[in-house]
Amino acid sequence: MVMIRNFIFLYFLFSSSYLYSQVYKEEGHNRYTFAQTTIGYDLDFTPSAGSSYFLNDQGELEKFYFRNKVTPVITITGLHFWGHAEFFTGFSLLNFHFGKASADYLFTRSAGTGAKYFPWAITSGGFRPYIGMSIAGFKYKQGEAAVLGRVEYPLLLGLTYSFKRGMFELGCMYYYSNDYNYYISRNEQVTLSTPPLSINVDFKYYIDFSMASYRKDLNGENKRILESLTKRKRLSSIFIAAGPAYAFIIGNSNYNRDQRPYLDDYKITSIFPDFGLGYYNYKWDAAVNLSSRFYTASLSGNGVKQTIKRTSFGLEMYKFFGDYHGFVPFIGPVFSLENLSAVEEENNVEVFRASRSFVSAGIIAGWDIRPTRTDWWGVRTNIRYYPQLSLGVKDGLSLDLQQIELNFLQLIIYPNRFNPHGK
Repeated sequence: MVMIRNFIFLYFLFSSSYLYSQVYKEEGHNRYTFAQTTIGYDLDFTPSAGSSYFLNDQGELEKFYFRNKVTPVITITGLHFWGHAEFFTGFSLLNFHFGKASADYLFTRSAGTGAKYFPWAITSGGFRPYIGMSIAGFKYKQGEAAVLGRVEYPLLLGLTYSFKRGMFELGCMYYYSNDYNYYISRNEQVTLSTPPLSINVDFKYYIDFSMASYRKDLNGENKRILESLTKRKRLSSIFIAAGPAYAFIIGNSNYNRDQRPYLDDYKITSIFPDFGLGYYNYKWDAAVNLSSRFYTASLSGNGVKQTIKRTSFGLEMYKFFGDYHGFVPFIGPVFSLENLSAVEEENNVEVFRASRSFVSAGIIAGWDIRPTRTDWWGVRTNIRYYPQLSLGVKDGLSLDLQQIELNFLQLIIYPNRFNPHGK
C-alpha cells in the first residue's frame, strides 16, 4: 500500500506537464483558474501528551503516558476560490513512535479530510495564515483489550509560504475533545486521554489540469469542440467513475452496548474503493449512476472477535445546479441493494452469524470540478447518507450501521468525448 501511494505521488508530480504557481495571479480570475491541485508530503508530529491506565503487579491502576509519534502523510488538495480556500485529504503511511511507555499500547491517527480558509489569497513569495477544520480518526488498543476507534474534528491553524512550484506549510491541529471511556478488560473501565495537539510540516507541489482547457478557450478550440460534439450528439455521455472512500458510522448498536460494552461500536471504516458507471445528460445537466462499494470491519478484544461485511450496489440520480466558475454542486436520491453480514466468535467458538439483504434509500450530495462541460474528464466529491442500515444479530438486538460516506476525490471519465472531432 505504501509503494502504491508513493507511486501515485511521483506519477502526478513528474508526469504532469501542467506545473504552475498561482495561475489565478498570472491569468486572472476565471473558471479555469478557480481551482488548482496540489500534491505533496506531510510530516505530522504528535507529542507525548496522551495518557491511559494499566493494572500494575499489585493489581492497582497506574497512569502512563504515550510516546512521541511521527506520521508521514501524502496529501492531495484542491485550492479553490482563487487561493482563498483549500479542500484536502490525506493518506497516512506509517506511525513511528519514540521513547518508552509503561504499558503495551498502540495509538494511530489517520490523516484527515477538511478545509482551510485563507483570509488573504495565497501568492508567490508571501506568507499567508489560515484557519480550518478537519474530519479525522484515531485507533487505540491496549494489551489484549479491544481497539477503540473514534472520529475527531480538529481545529486547524497555520502559516503557508508559496513559491514558484509549490507551498511550504507549518501548522498545528487542536483536538478539543480528547477524553474517552475505555475498557482495559471486560470489567475495568478507565479514562483514555488522547494527545490534544499535533504539529505538521507540509511540502506540496502545484499541479494544474485545467490550463489546457484555458488555452483551448483562448484559441477557440473549446467552441469548435462544443459544435462538433453537438453535431455528433455526444454532449451527453456515459461515464466511468473510480476513487477512494470511507464511511463514518453514526449509529449506536444496542447489541454491543448491552452484551459487549468492552468491544465498543463501529465508528469509522478503512478506505475502500468506490466504482461507478453512469450516464450524464447534457441538456438536463443531470446524471444517473450505478455505484458499488464494499468493505469489511472488525472489533476484537478480550477473547471476542466480531466482523461485519457490507456490499452495496446503488442506483443514484442527481441534478447539478448552479455553476460557480466550474464548482458545480449536485444532490439527489440513492436506492441501493444492501447485503450486510456479521459473525461473532468468543474464544474461537461461534456466538452468532447473521446476514440480511434489502433495499435501502439514502441521499447523495456533492460537487464536481469541471473547467468546461465538454471535457472528457472531471473530479467529483460524493457525500452519501444512509439512515436505514441495521442488522439483527441475537436476542432481538441489532448492530446499527447507519453511516455517512465520503468520497473526496473521484475521477470521472467520459469515453464519448475522447475524440471530440471524430474522423
